[in-house]
Amino acid sequence: MIIPFIVGLAAVTLFLLSYLQRKRKHIIILNATSRLLYIIQYLLLGAFEGAALDIAGILSSVMAQKKNLTFIKKHIKWFVAGNSLLIIIVGLCVYENVFSLLPIAGVLLHTGAFWIDNEKIIRRISLIGCPFWLAYNIVSGAYGSCIGDVLSMVSLVVSMIRYDLPSKNSNADRNFSHSN
Repeated sequence: MIIPFIVGLAAVTLFLLSYLQRKRKHIIILNATSRLLYIIQYLLLGAFEGAALDIAGILSSVMAQKKNLTFIKKHIKWFVAGNSLLIIIVGLCVYENVFSLLPIAGVLLHTGAFWIDNEKIIRRISLIGCPFWLAYNIVSGAYGSCIGDVLSMVSLVVSMIRYDLPSKNSNADRNFSHSN
């Protein structure tokens, strides 16, 4: 039980660092790397829904990272719908009980946010996805991830305050530049 806990904490660390990044690309890369560690943790715990949905989440994250490729950009609605459908199908294939629906919602929100260009909205939607994973992790015994879910929510809120709210200095700068 200690090994899954340690792997979960490593995954959490990368996940938390992902939302502290300014650039969308860096958010996605660190998020995808943390998912690999989450997969290992879930497999060690026998929580196959979490592992399968993180695999689907990685695929969706990679596709979202490549959304500016001409072919994907031209058919972006189909790619978003296809990725969402893939996540739902994977989730239903490994469905065990009502708690299996929680990671489906979490992955849909987290990876769905990556198709958006606005980092502010990425953070907001990702924050909404966190409680779904928290509940699933409690039920599946992924306690390292539970700690991470709480810390992720705190990290997202801190990032939202840091990057998304206008600072007093930026308002003062704007007012100063208008008066000159």
